[in-house]
Amino acid sequence: MKLLSSAKINLNLAILPANDSDLHELISDIIPVDIFDEIEIEENKKNSIEYDKKELNTVHTTVHKALELIEKCNPNFDKKFNINISKNIPIEAGLGGSSSNAGTVISYLCREYELNVPSYTEIAHYIGSDVPFFVHGSAAKVEGIGERITPLNAIPNMNLIVAVPKFGLSTKEVFNQYDKLKLIDTPKDKWNQIDIFNDLFYAASYLRPEIIDIKNHLETELNETFYMSGSGSSLFAIFDDEAIHNELDSENFNLQSIYITKKIDCSFSQNDD
Repeated sequence: MKLLSSAKINLNLAILPANDSDLHELISDIIPVDIFDEIEIEENKKNSIEYDKKELNTVHTTVHKALELIEKCNPNFDKKFNINISKNIPIEAGLGGSSSNAGTVISYLCREYELNVPSYTEIAHYIGSDVPFFVHGSAAKVEGIGERITPLNAIPNMNLIVAVPKFGLSTKEVFNQYDKLKLIDTPKDKWNQIDIFNDLFYAASYLRPEIIDIKNHLETELNETFYMSGSGSSLFAIFDDEAIHNELDSENFNLQSIYITKKIDCSFSQNDD
């Protein structure tokens, strides 16, 4: 079975004070977009997970944790799987690639084998705060540590430019810097009555000041306003006329990659052939 596992964009991101577990709660409107990792999954004698990025084959990834959590919540389930993942979503870019992979595997296996789906609270605590969003699978307001999901069915279709710098940002390091800076009152813009902002932008730009130069260059050249997704480093703009931006070259902006993408209805799909 071949699965497509999408990226996400945080249209906004509010960071709340840390809770009793020393974890920051958040509020974020998140959409899936049509940038995909590819996952091939089939039954096997034992669990085997392999990525096309060699550095991911030496760590305990979100997909390993997803299989562990499924087995914990379904103790009589004894199937094992060979999983191969082709990474197209940039890593450490605020686009949720690793969370998407875990959410896609959970959604597919639980549906295909009629398993108990772990609770969003279990998923958020054991794997990561973005994973419940991908298990939910469509545009949503995400709150708490990621476990509270409210569907956002009224968000209109949108076209986006997603610009990925040549450097990534560690979520943990960005949050640590946010705590040091203690910033408040992030400037907000509006798009179709949706607040567009990111409380982590200044913490991210403190760690990597180049992100401000990249943002300014993109805005000057493309005449669009750019915002950061998640904990960075990716920047995105919402635009109205797709034809204007149909031939963008990442090298012209000294970027790792640049995408013309759009909001989609579901964060993963499958193909039997």
